[in-house]
Amino acid sequence: MILKGFKSNAVKKSFESHLKKRNAESQNISDLTTLAVLVDASRPINMMPLLKLANELGVASNRLKIIGYKEEKELQEEKDIELYNDKSFGVNGIVKSTSLQKFIDKNYDVLINFYEEDKMELNYVAAASKAKLKVGFAKVDNRINDLIIGSEVNDANLFMAELKKYLKILQLI
Repeated sequence: MILKGFKSNAVKKSFESHLKKRNAESQNISDLTTLAVLVDASRPINMMPLLKLANELGVASNRLKIIGYKEEKELQEEKDIELYNDKSFGVNGIVKSTSLQKFIDKNYDVLINFYEEDKMELNYVAAASKAKLKVGFAKVDNRINDLIIGSEVNDANLFMAELKKYLKILQLI
């Protein structure tokens, strides 16, 4: 129990340091070719709108990455989504999982933070990500995202429509 508290505090400190290091300058995205989606896999998520969005944005399926956080101790493989949990982080707050670290280090054009409950493990990955543009919901810590859309997770169609509208305004699609 004490160890879990140390780990939680270390992850929170790492999260805060990533937010401080964040580059406030706009990133240059000439063409939207890669897309990443971060989800809370502890809740049921309909993946079809996300896959449809990627298709509509012209992102090839091999250039789309979906990763989810699940609070369970033992993770089971799921189709179309890679999972991580508390065991993916060390006591010092550093990512232990190589697949999660690869996700964080990859320079995606857009990262969609498709969750609306503040969970430190989700927020950490979102803040640490090297994505050029981060998009998310209003209920999540607003320091993480560059573009905040005021809809609900269960209204994915509205979120996707608003996202497409703003990507067109930003001339990314």
